[in-house]
Amino acid sequence: MTLKPFKTALADGDNLLFDGAMGTVLYTKGIFINRCFEDANLSAPGLVKEVHQEYLSAGAQVLTTNSFGASNYKLSGHNLQEKTFAINKAAAELARGVAAGQAYVAGSVGPLGVRMEPWGPTSFAEARAAFAEQILGLVAGGIDVLCLETFSDISEIQQAILAAREVAPTLPIIAHIVMNPDGNTPIGTPIEWAMKKLDEWQVDVVGLNCSVGPAPMMAAISRIRAATQRPISFQPNAGLPKEVDGRQIYMSTPEYMAEFAKDFLQAGVQFVGGCCGTSAEHVRAMANAIRHYKALSGGTTGRFVAFSASVTPRDPSGAPQAEEAPRADARGKSSWARKLVDGERVYSVELLPPPGVSPEKILANSSRLRTAGIDAVNIPDGPRASARMSAILTAVMIEQRAGIETVLHYTCRDRNLLGMQSDMLGAHAIGLRNLLLVTGDPPKMGSYPNATGVFDVDAIGLTNMVHRLNGGIDLGGRSIGEPTALSIGVGVNPVHRDFDYEMKRFKYKVEAGAEWAITQPVFDTEAIFRLLDFMDKNKIKIPIIAGVWPLVSYRNAVFMNNEVPGVVIPPDIMERMSKVAESEDAKKVGVEIASEMVEHLGLNVQGVQLSAPFGRLDLALAIIGK
Repeated sequence: MTLKPFKTALADGDNLLFDGAMGTVLYTKGIFINRCFEDANLSAPGLVKEVHQEYLSAGAQVLTTNSFGASNYKLSGHNLQEKTFAINKAAAELARGVAAGQAYVAGSVGPLGVRMEPWGPTSFAEARAAFAEQILGLVAGGIDVLCLETFSDISEIQQAILAAREVAPTLPIIAHIVMNPDGNTPIGTPIEWAMKKLDEWQVDVVGLNCSVGPAPMMAAISRIRAATQRPISFQPNAGLPKEVDGRQIYMSTPEYMAEFAKDFLQAGVQFVGGCCGTSAEHVRAMANAIRHYKALSGGTTGRFVAFSASVTPRDPSGAPQAEEAPRADARGKSSWARKLVDGERVYSVELLPPPGVSPEKILANSSRLRTAGIDAVNIPDGPRASARMSAILTAVMIEQRAGIETVLHYTCRDRNLLGMQSDMLGAHAIGLRNLLLVTGDPPKMGSYPNATGVFDVDAIGLTNMVHRLNGGIDLGGRSIGEPTALSIGVGVNPVHRDFDYEMKRFKYKVEAGAEWAITQPVFDTEAIFRLLDFMDKNKIKIPIIAGVWPLVSYRNAVFMNNEVPGVVIPPDIMERMSKVAESEDAKKVGVEIASEMVEHLGLNVQGVQLSAPFGRLDLALAIIGK
């Protein structure tokens, strides 16, 4: 494999994933804190290579050398200052040997650990000479880019930049500073000023690393953009460490870091990676998240290639895919699908699968909904990352024993692509037809935050896969014989914090094969009309079913507004709920608000999905006068 020069990748706007921590990982592998981590390049090279290999296997596209503290000042604390050049050269060679044309190598240089003039005895010239000695070793070992990390003193990083320009004038430079949660460097420098100076010194990339987790960095993007238009690199810690049994433990999960990795790219950050507390598991989760982001954004930059609407799967042998089989008529898939095609209004009610082994309550409730004239029962798939009875089996029992159709929510969280395809084939074979394909809540949100989220693809890739199965073609491009006849629904959130981003995703879902959509519970009808206006302007013509949730109390409203992803409750509704003290009165007001929304939307939407909070079917049915 031949990589383009790093500067070309930079100019092309390639999104690259850096690796994670080195020191904290070496510590977990037995190099104690009182030893020099950088000396491991000479004394334990196999261990360093092992760390690099773990990151490469996890999906890192840039390996960072084990040389953060390899200046002669820091090495002198271990009587290793005479080995400065050798340690740095070995650090680069070890990373280069593992990268082997599959990844770039970034030479890590950190602060000297001494006070510089005018606050200390070290002169600018002495600091610059120390940096130059370290960088010479890294360049001799074959680095592709210099990564200046964890600097809080802007004067010190300037000396490192000057040293790099003297030693290797054409070497690209990434300059990271440290930001405290207050938005300034640890010595009080505003990050806007620091970024402005880095811009003036013409480094190739500016950014933040270490000290804080991803959330404060995300909040700082607009401030950085106000000071420079240079490419940005973010490498946060795995959150802030907490002391557990005398040890400092970083608490952020791989899934949490992965969510922010996508957010970073969406916000225009070009390079992402991890710092203290991150491991190969964090990098693997971030790689998957970025792969999905690249798929839905229509690109396949670098090594990130995802299965999406824009990627055509092929048989592993390289053979072209099979010809599509005739697709089933949409009207014949199910009663739900027929009504949507014919423009008839539909109503569904969401019922959670049982938390235990008894289905009797949900079956009784489903029968009641059938009697009330509801078209379908919505069955969430592990809502808020909870562990409940299988949504597929719950749906089968409802259709077979309660006699009402279901809309089966199906998430990407818990299965890989092979498992998803198996489930889709099985769902069709057992008679299920109506699917709502969603990405799913990450495990960190649920009762089992240490559970592993799979997320081989997101809802866009899953929609593409099911659409292909409806054409009789499997993941490998082979014929499955009789095609599936699944009615494909997707989710859409009209109140997403980034409307343009959500609409871009929604458009990709439609292009991938979505036939109808259900919104998140929406409390602002104007948001629905904004969605409909977007669809009209972009000639998107699929039925929209509005999600409606009857609030039961002011406390419920506060929880929904602050804790449920994708839900935004307008201030006027919050105020209405806050004025009701009695429990039953609050429920009546909640139903009134929901009924007003349904009436206001009228025939602009083709249906309503009703939520039944705490299993209260009477509240859901009261919204539509049933």
